[in-house]
Amino acid sequence: MRKILFAFSVATLLLTGCTEKPNDLSEKPVDIDQETPHEPIVKKRNETFMADPATFHFTADWLSDSAILFVEKDEDRYQVKSFDFNTGKTEILFEESAIIIELLIHPSKKFILLHTSDNPASAKVKILTTDGVLQHEIEVASTELAIEWNDLDPSLVLLTAFHQDWTYDLFLFNGQEADFGLLEIEDPFPKWYGDKRIAIGDVENHILDGGKIRTYQPLTGAWDTLDLEGVIYFDTFEDSLLTMQLADEETAVYRIWDLAGRLRSEWTLPAISNYSEWVIPQMEWLSDNSLVLFAPTQAGQLDELTEPIRLVKVVDGAIEEIDENHEPGFIRCSPSSQACLTGISLETIVDMQGGKKNNWLLFPE
Repeated sequence: MRKILFAFSVATLLLTGCTEKPNDLSEKPVDIDQETPHEPIVKKRNETFMADPATFHFTADWLSDSAILFVEKDEDRYQVKSFDFNTGKTEILFEESAIIIELLIHPSKKFILLHTSDNPASAKVKILTTDGVLQHEIEVASTELAIEWNDLDPSLVLLTAFHQDWTYDLFLFNGQEADFGLLEIEDPFPKWYGDKRIAIGDVENHILDGGKIRTYQPLTGAWDTLDLEGVIYFDTFEDSLLTMQLADEETAVYRIWDLAGRLRSEWTLPAISNYSEWVIPQMEWLSDNSLVLFAPTQAGQLDELTEPIRLVKVVDGAIEEIDENHEPGFIRCSPSSQACLTGISLETIVDMQGGKKNNWLLFPE
């Protein structure tokens, strides 16, 4: 059944200026902190990739602590490549005849999800190992597709298929059970909360005043409502839930909760609005209780801000400044969390220890 589009909250993301053998998909993520010694993330920074703007498609994410995934077009094919900035070596991991719209890498760093399309009315989702072995392929009728991949279990994927008339269908793909079916959830942008629950927003009054968070368990069909009010924005990672609420018009309160509803950490940042909507900083999870994000230094309207935007790391609620004046953009952090990519093209490597910046991706002038 198709549903009419409904959004939990009106919020924009702070982006620019002031504006082997195949692995089993049931495997759980590797604990990188336990298995990989924390050596310096960058042994040398003089290796850069010179991209051709006519063929470079986009930067995706980290493959390892020194290798970055990106997509290029080579004649009539799209290639998923990795670039190691310690060695300067580039490798082709996978080739695709259809356009690659989106590439996600699972937190385990064992699987890649490709969103491809060669038809404006449909999309294909392919899940493959990081060495290029195809595991699953799903075709979905859609003009746009939103993807929510479970951080704990790579066999679980939520797919929201939007249609030309603004209706949508929400699907749950379970690779372990080879099951693909519709979910009757009245929210096109649900988020996984652990590996058994899905979280959605529930707004009764004005959307800018926020609302509640409801959870749904696909296996049992059980619904529950979390004991939270006035939630403007929420996000999840593994078994953690991040909420943003307003203490007043100038102060945003961020909290991280566990699955049992226990508070893990709390901090505040200046609140920014864009007249009719709240502006949410771009952020990247590092662990179940730490993030990297762009933090404003003053509250107010987005187009009236005069103070710089900071790049900060939040661990257990404590804010650590990485860079006091950082150009906003996207953020992707390395498996060990020692470095992050930032920028509109994710072209800059930022050392999380001292804030040193270096461009790994260059375009000819």
